Amino acid sequence: MSDQDPLQSLWTQQSPEPFAMSLADVHVRAQRFQSRIRTRNFIEYAAAALVIGVFGWMTLIIPEPAVQTGAVLIMLGALYVCWQLHRLGRAATRDERNAAAHSWTDFHRDELTRQRDALRSVWRWYLAPFLPGVLVFLGAVAFTTATDTPLPERLGLFLGGVGMTAVLFAAIAWLNAVAARRLDAELAALDKAREG
Repeated sequence: MSDQDPLQSLWTQQSPEPFAMSLADVHVRAQRFQSRIRTRNFIEYAAAALVIGVFGWMTLIIPEPAVQTGAVLIMLGALYVCWQLHRLGRAATRDERNAAAHSWTDFHRDELTRQRDALRSVWRWYLAPFLPGVLVFLGAVAFTTATDTPLPERLGLFLGGVGMTAVLFAAIAWLNAVAARRLDAELAALDKAREG
């Protein structure tokens, strides 16, 4: 009696099929990718508008100058992120897509590379711009002179806020790193299809 499972034998004896991606497949993938980028960016711009609205409202209702300064810095960070998202992570324009008609593979590869590079540098252009505002805002809220809370509690509030921010930023960076790896895999598949 054989020690090997018959299904395993059948699986190991199969010859691997060559990877193939037709031009039509590349075209569909490129258009789907551009649609996802537009949707992602719309959500990011809406979130930035919400951040600007909420922190703008805080500057009006909270009379503490340090809190207002932190809120303004956060709003400026959101505006900077929007500008960088448009510069680094925008979807291709209609003219760029029309020009790509002669080589959808090259176009899609360039777009995957551009988005991957934006995701890899998210610490620099997406997270870092918020740090000054967040630190000033948290410090101003924790150490405001308007309350007589003991210093250890104020310090705990500040450090707790910094800790939660660090966890949130780390999660965002991790999610973007995962997305960048997925784009690397897509690039590898595309390169393999071009060679084959």
